[in-house]
Amino acid sequence: MPRKDRLSGNEAVCEALRQINPDVMAAFPITPSTEIPQYFSKLVANGLVDSEFIPVESEHSAMLAVIGSEAAGARSVTATSSAGMALMWEELYLADPIVCR
Repeated sequence: MPRKDRLSGNEAVCEALRQINPDVMAAFPITPSTEIPQYFSKLVANGLVDSEFIPVESEHSAMLAVIGSEAAGARSVTATSSAGMALMWEELYLADPIVCR
């Protein structure tokens, strides 16, 4: 991402993700966080991160992909909004034993 004087919140999150360089990012675009997977997929395409970007079909899928990759030992992230987190809620109880092991 080119250096700027000011970043939007979504751009700042993407810059932090670039620095973290997670193994996997699974995300579904949902307003207002749609730009995060868009920006991050550009970083992947341009070779600025070594991450595997997984575009999924729903927030359920995003959380399950993150849980699965975490279970396999990958550092994994997703990005969502409040409405997206509400849709991920069912899967969060699965994530706790895996992430907190």
